[in-house]
Amino acid sequence: MKSKILFLFLLFLPAVLVAESQTVYLRNGQILHGDVTNQTATHIDIKLQNGETKRIQKETILRIAYREPQKEEPKKVEPTVPIEKQEPKKQEPDIVSPPPVIKEAKRVVRSPLERHYIDFYLGAGNGTFSPQTIDFYYKYQNIRSLLIDATPFFLAGGPKRNAGTSVSGGINYKFKKFSFEAGGMQTNTSTSSKNIGPEAEPILVYGSYPEEMKAAFFKASYSAFSKSNFELYPSVGYIRTWNRTKDSQSQVFQADSVAGKSNFQASESLSGTSVGVGFAYLFGSKFEIRPEFESLTMKGSQSIHQDYTAVSLSPPNVLFVLPADYSFDWKAKGAHTSLKLSYFWKMGIGFFIKYDSYQWNYSLQGGNFPITLSLDSDPPTLSELIGWNLGQKLLAQTINATSKATSIQFGVSKTLNFGPEENY
Repeated sequence: MKSKILFLFLLFLPAVLVAESQTVYLRNGQILHGDVTNQTATHIDIKLQNGETKRIQKETILRIAYREPQKEEPKKVEPTVPIEKQEPKKQEPDIVSPPPVIKEAKRVVRSPLERHYIDFYLGAGNGTFSPQTIDFYYKYQNIRSLLIDATPFFLAGGPKRNAGTSVSGGINYKFKKFSFEAGGMQTNTSTSSKNIGPEAEPILVYGSYPEEMKAAFFKASYSAFSKSNFELYPSVGYIRTWNRTKDSQSQVFQADSVAGKSNFQASESLSGTSVGVGFAYLFGSKFEIRPEFESLTMKGSQSIHQDYTAVSLSPPNVLFVLPADYSFDWKAKGAHTSLKLSYFWKMGIGFFIKYDSYQWNYSLQGGNFPITLSLDSDPPTLSELIGWNLGQKLLAQTINATSKATSIQFGVSKTLNFGPEENY
């Protein structure tokens, strides 16, 4: 027993001598941390980390672990490097490119409930103008020739008309249900005719010449019945027309007798009112169809000058001129019909195709009918002049006189918008 106690004493002797922190492992699995302050052959005293001193019998100890004191390593002192004072750098502003602007294409709102814009338009195409001038004049001359026992002429060929250029232009202001339009048009035709006098040796008058019609108009309308995509509108307006025939190249010929030229000039001016109705239908926001009908009531006058400048082909080759001047006062009633198909593109630009037809019938109101006298005739008296004019007027009134103009045009329009827009 004594030898066992001596062995344990020698085992724990270093702990007493060193008196450093230890860890005591007990047989029951408990672990104690602290400093061994005293030791005998049978027990040890350990001061725990919380300051409590505890006595432990050596026979309950499994082992004691000793910890060597840790030496603190000297701290490394980094050498101080003087920091140079640096001037703050000027920061250049970053150049940032603006994002690309994507401009949405816009289109004018053409609904009669919202619209507010001005349209400018130009059109060009082909057209034919058939005035009453030549037909009426030669029919009247034939009746007159029968009365004065002169040579009548017959329209053996024509008048035949070839289509010529037709142009138009105008401006149209629309504000919601109201619309105001002003414009004009011109149609040119090349005409040819052949007139024959019924004699043993026929007198021929033949050639080709230009005929021209111009028209200007203004009208106002109101959409009496309208939705966002269609409208029905009555209209009233003013119209003025001019037409002219100018023939200075037609030939006069009678075999072995006469040769020369015929100079024929005629001009007419009519003006009056128009009353009509129109309808427009929008297919989406791109297409529009617009038929219109107008009744025309006009009046005006016409002047005609003709002379034959000819020379006899047999001696003594006499040169002679046969002049004739007439004037007529007219009333005319007719109609204007149009059909327009438009395509609205973008940036206010549009395209259209349009058909126009004008036609009016004349009613003779009065005129100047000169008397043809032979060289040995006495000047007519006032009563003879009155009677002559009355008789000629009654005869002229029996002649049907009609003028007609038709055209088909392609055109472009530009819109300046003051109202709402919609995406293209």
